[in-house]
Amino acid sequence: MILEILLIVIGFIILIKGADLLVKAAISIAKRLGLSEMLIGLTILAVGTSLPEIFITITSAMEGHSDLIIGNAIGSCICNFLFVIGIISLIKPIKFDKRIVKKHLPIGIATMCLLLFLGNTNKLGNAQTITRWQGAILISYTIAYIIYSIYEEKKIHNEKIDEEIIKEVESKENYSIGTIIIYMILGILGLKFGADFVVDNSVEIAKAIGLSEGFIGMTIVAIGTSLPEITTGIISAKNNETDLLLGNIIGSNIINLCLLVGIGAIIKPLVFATNFNISIIILILVTIILQLITTLNKKGELNRKTGILFIIIYLIYIGGMALKTG
Repeated sequence: MILEILLIVIGFIILIKGADLLVKAAISIAKRLGLSEMLIGLTILAVGTSLPEIFITITSAMEGHSDLIIGNAIGSCICNFLFVIGIISLIKPIKFDKRIVKKHLPIGIATMCLLLFLGNTNKLGNAQTITRWQGAILISYTIAYIIYSIYEEKKIHNEKIDEEIIKEVESKENYSIGTIIIYMILGILGLKFGADFVVDNSVEIAKAIGLSEGFIGMTIVAIGTSLPEITTGIISAKNNETDLLLGNIIGSNIINLCLLVGIGAIIKPLVFATNFNISIIILILVTIILQLITTLNKKGELNRKTGILFIIIYLIYIGGMALKTG
């Protein structure tokens, strides 16, 4: 058991480092091709932060672990909304951008409803299933959301966001062709083997303890893949950049819900367990609560008391899932 836990930790470290190397290489290539800094930030950097989850999804799909894929996708979103945002608001109150409240949170709710609908539409044998064509719908939805986000940023010309993204991108060095190739090879290998470590050992722990793969996906794997957001969130809070980070969290949640499940279903149709319905409904309720708090609050922010409440709700959720699984 201790060995499996250690290998999962090592797997997460390898995943995060592999994603970092691949993103650095991709940004350097984009610069050489003359792509704009804003476009790089909104596409390559955004997708790069989801690479660990994507590779875990691919590995899980190929090995037939449907519960781990969907559990990771839903669990990561719940972890981001409750645990990550809760921790950040403890450090500094989080102020919501009006566009996030009016546009992106409703889009997030629509995304969750879409997954809930697709997960309960098709039945193969005795199990609800997300088919390949439904996976294609989810991936198309992801692409449409990314295109919309880029269009929205270009249309509004928000100088603060542009400056932050450019600052983030310009901090990356422009590497030589040889370095780019090495980074890409090491990055891909890191993602591949890191994902193998996390998936294989998570399954072993689930079997040994008697917990479902879905529970492992919604807890251990979800928290592990949210570590970059937690670290970035703490740093951003100290640097007064919480509004930009919040947009990234909400955007990545929308992308993860559709992209992870979509990729997994394309590789192999996914069994949609009934307990995922409850988790998605909880996720929808949490998103609605976020919207109500920021709409009714004159300052449009989440304070430390709300952060403590969110963390408590998350711990209760995890405890409830453990009792139900046990």
